[in-house]
Amino acid sequence: MTGAPRSDDLPDRAEVRTMLAAFGQRAADTVPEELGSLELTWLVAEFEQRYGLQLDLDDDGFGAVRTVDDATELLRAAVLAQRTALAQRTGHAGHTVHAEPAGAQP
Repeated sequence: MTGAPRSDDLPDRAEVRTMLAAFGQRAADTVPEELGSLELTWLVAEFEQRYGLQLDLDDDGFGAVRTVDDATELLRAAVLAQRTALAQRTGHAGHTVHAEPAGAQP
């Protein structure tokens, strides 16, 4: 094993849509591409609970997530960042992960 994460361990678009579908109790295929702030807030909370990590998004990072694809990219980056941090520091849990979507301006 190389230590590289397997892609099936990372949240994908289908999983993000499934998490969003639970908000409003709807089918995943009815989740719109554009996300509202309430949907995104709910998705972040659901993701944190499911993956056991905490996202630390500032207003700019939060505002940069507008679509399901943006959210998927952000959540995948958060899982990868957590894995890197855990690999570098054994025995530490509950890290706060700073992640921004690729299009976010610093």
